[in-house]
Amino acid sequence: MPDPLRTEPSFSLVIPAYNRAHLIGETIDSALNQHTPFAEIIVVDDGSTDNTLEVLERYGDRITVIATPNRGVQSARNTGIRAAKSDYATLCDSDDLLEPGFLTMFSRWLADNSACDVLYSNFLSFNQSTVFRDRLSYAPAGVYDDLPANDAVWLDVPDLLARVIKFQVLFPTGSTVRRAIYDEIGGYDPAFNGVGAEDFEFVLRAVVRAKVGFCTRPLARIRRHDGNDSSDQLRQVQGEITIMEYALQHHGGLEAARSAFDAGMDEKCAYVFDAAFARGDFALASQTVKKFIKQPEDKRFKIKHAILNSPSFVRRPLWRLTQAR
Repeated sequence: MPDPLRTEPSFSLVIPAYNRAHLIGETIDSALNQHTPFAEIIVVDDGSTDNTLEVLERYGDRITVIATPNRGVQSARNTGIRAAKSDYATLCDSDDLLEPGFLTMFSRWLADNSACDVLYSNFLSFNQSTVFRDRLSYAPAGVYDDLPANDAVWLDVPDLLARVIKFQVLFPTGSTVRRAIYDEIGGYDPAFNGVGAEDFEFVLRAVVRAKVGFCTRPLARIRRHDGNDSSDQLRQVQGEITIMEYALQHHGGLEAARSAFDAGMDEKCAYVFDAAFARGDFALASQTVKKFIKQPEDKRFKIKHAILNSPSFVRRPLWRLTQAR
């Protein structure tokens, strides 16, 4: 029998949108087709210059539309969450989809686990022709192996900060945050508008200051296409480095994971350094060298570093030799 004292929490969905007229209909339809309905669906139009608002008008009173000047996705998320009337706010980017059973699973689990402040979901990536494996399955060996993908929800994952630095699985789409904790730790920081992986700064704060859960079942779908920021891997990793530098200066609570933090920073710097060098972008490669906590000791790095420090008239010819196959 149902527990008469059990209180089911309420959920608002927030969709930030900018120039998504060709895609946002699918996103809203996935929200309206939930087996358990959202209490409200809020779309924040972030100053679109296409006909996004016309598409939104077709949904009438089934959604709430908030139109703002263009300030970036962080501000749009903040605007929607602050306008939400429910206990929890769920995010979904305007080119992504929620599986029909998303809210049923999240609402039931959070009703039984009220200590959780922020709940994230595993997800599938897709494009026009292919649905790819779930995000968790791409993690390097040893990072999440103790969280078997058996459709479980895990709360208080040990060493979660170190894990997300190694391999990030906590993405905005599908994330569900308790309104009270959102106000307490602060929302998404608009200062990172235009920075790759802009949501990572909020993740680092949430993991340190809130009780975070992770659902291993992929209950969301994140679209891959040329128009979304996550399609540029180099830009994403550069953004993570920028955010980690900021976190070291402005966030507390990183001490317990400092060795993992430093190792993660160096791994990301190595990726950017190698990619920049391969492109012949000597300025970016030189900038990245300064960001290492500890520079690599391997021979290949030392050769590349020496080339960067060589006189300008021989730098390009030496670089071409390293690119020869």
